[in-house]
Amino acid sequence: FFRPSTMATKKYTKGHNWGIPSLEGEAITFKSHDDVGTLFTLPLQNIKQVQASGKCEVSCEFAMEQGKGENCVTEIRFHVPSDATLMGSFPAPKKKDKPSDDQEDDSDDESSDDGRIDGASILLNTLKSKCDEDGTTQAIAHLDDILLMAPKARLDFDLYDTFMRIRGRKQSWRIEYQSITQTFLLPAPDGVHRYFVIALQTPIKHGQTPYSHLVLSFDEHKVMEEEAPFKLNCTEEEIEDLNKRDGGKAKIQQEMSGPIYEIVAKLFKVLTSCKIIGPGKFESCVSKQRKKEGQDVPTVHSITCSTKQSSGALFPLEKSFFFLPKPAVYCRNDEIVKVKFSKIGVLERYFDISIVCKDTSYEFQSLDKKEYEGLVEWLENKQIKAEGTKADIMRQQAAAMAEEDSDEDEDFSEDDDESDADFGGDDDDDDDDEGSHKKKEKKDKKEKKDKK
Repeated sequence: FFRPSTMATKKYTKGHNWGIPSLEGEAITFKSHDDVGTLFTLPLQNIKQVQASGKCEVSCEFAMEQGKGENCVTEIRFHVPSDATLMGSFPAPKKKDKPSDDQEDDSDDESSDDGRIDGASILLNTLKSKCDEDGTTQAIAHLDDILLMAPKARLDFDLYDTFMRIRGRKQSWRIEYQSITQTFLLPAPDGVHRYFVIALQTPIKHGQTPYSHLVLSFDEHKVMEEEAPFKLNCTEEEIEDLNKRDGGKAKIQQEMSGPIYEIVAKLFKVLTSCKIIGPGKFESCVSKQRKKEGQDVPTVHSITCSTKQSSGALFPLEKSFFFLPKPAVYCRNDEIVKVKFSKIGVLERYFDISIVCKDTSYEFQSLDKKEYEGLVEWLENKQIKAEGTKADIMRQQAAAMAEEDSDEDEDFSEDDDESDADFGGDDDDDDDDEGSHKKKEKKDKKEKKDKK
């Protein structure tokens, strides 16, 4: 018979919410301040995101398991007082050399003015390092210093077999590939950058702002040469297994060269099995005009505009509208009720539109008037109702003019009736007099015949 060794653990049940955290294996244990008992134990594998919520706070967000009930813990915040010290399994981070005068200090503010290490920074960095280890799993690929437009930051991506880890200076996210619903690869209107957008089923938080779309920006001219290719941390057998996920449509290799945005898009297509959505057939009027003039320019698939005081580009895609880069606004065509136009007068240089969906509406301002005809034609081809167009205004003006004409006709008819009424009484009297005179003549003739 097996006789496993057991150890009794005393639970702390006095209801206190302060104590001392310590790392024990792959979990963090929160013990009472007097070390009498344990308040709770938190497995590190359940932590989805770690970030600093304030100068003395560390926030841990948990991954929600599918199929579980709605009542569950999604976030815990640890408040570490500035004068608190973390002992035991929380090692103090190494102090970094002081940057020179010509270098920018981009490190975390982990120490106070007198050289003491901040307890909240120790807890944050320890949890981040433990969560970033992810056991013995080796990352397939590393993407360092990637520019994100939403949220605005430069972050590092570690791509694993079933999830990816995004790391920043004060944030860390773990995103399962199953929670990625869509991916987009769209050209920026400047012709220099490419947007690679990752749509998430569960938004991540950067500070207090949730983001359901991650907008990565890549320079089109950044190319991985064959002499220095992009390398994957995989064997040939593992790469063959990964290529089978997408049915062999997208092929990755142990060493890849070419534009960096194409390499990243191919990696995500294989790992997530999500179709990459492109820009579609819409072409900007400005782009068409430049091509007619003989200019060799790339095709522009978007309309420059603004929303919520943020400038960007509106992409009319085949099955949706997408505004990028920030805030990322996505609305599908089957959810659009109508598109309302405004400020389309003759003297206006720009016009506005409002995309009305079933549950909400989105306002976009300062669209170039040259884009009006192409956008209206695109909406007609997609069978999306458009209101406030030039045709609607002309119909309204014609209806108003017809209504004014009908009112004038009614006024004229009333005047004619009144004039007829003025002369109608005398005519009737004359007719009565003539009738009575004829009757009298007939009566006189009859009396004469009787006398004879």
